[in-house]
Amino acid sequence: MIEIKHLNKSFDGINVLSDINLHVDEKEVVCLIGASGSGKSTLLRCVNMLETPEGGQIIVDQEEITDSRFNINQYRTKVGMIFQSFNLFNHLSALKNCTIGQTTVLKRSKKEAIAIANENLKKVGMEAFANQSVKKLSGGQKQRVAIARALCMNPKILLLDEPTSALDPEMVGEVLDVIKQLAHEGLTMLIVTHEMSFAKEVADRVIFMDQGVVCEMDTPENIFKNPKNERTKAFLSRIIR
Repeated sequence: MIEIKHLNKSFDGINVLSDINLHVDEKEVVCLIGASGSGKSTLLRCVNMLETPEGGQIIVDQEEITDSRFNINQYRTKVGMIFQSFNLFNHLSALKNCTIGQTTVLKRSKKEAIAIANENLKKVGMEAFANQSVKKLSGGQKQRVAIARALCMNPKILLLDEPTSALDPEMVGEVLDVIKQLAHEGLTMLIVTHEMSFAKEVADRVIFMDQGVVCEMDTPENIFKNPKNERTKAFLSRIIR
């Protein structure tokens, strides 16, 4: 579903991603772990072309999205993005947040969009708050609405950039439970996370990044119990007591 070849990205002459090579299979859940500043979020933003790589290829669903002739706007309708800071329309209700993209981008009728929105709000446990203004919701509730909004677009891939980092500790679990449910349903996901126990439980593969390079990728069991790379060992010894 996603294939990345020799990807490079820099900011102000400083390499943030160096020769990244990895793939994500259809229906696979891959978690990116590593210290802050290791390039994880930049990699995710490149997959959605929110950042433009300077070199290499990104091939998604057999189309090269790094080709200058590629229709990025059409592509983004197939790729859902969940941000740390929710990126919702705070002046709108939860329901309106979930219908606006459907009616304007996918050209669905208002009736169909509302039905799909209600279905996805129910899936994330937010149906009771459908008509609530987003600005009155808690952080955990906002993130669940953001997930519902992404699902309303019927994405082939879901990209999640530290979906719990802006949440109070007691709200983290409710969002992670929703993501676990989606993983069990077979949605292809690439997730940047600092939640090691979550990565261990939900991921098919874990990729450890450090200083803009992929140091190691393997099953969660091998990464967490028997890492091969010294940098992976050092990172996990600091994170997992």
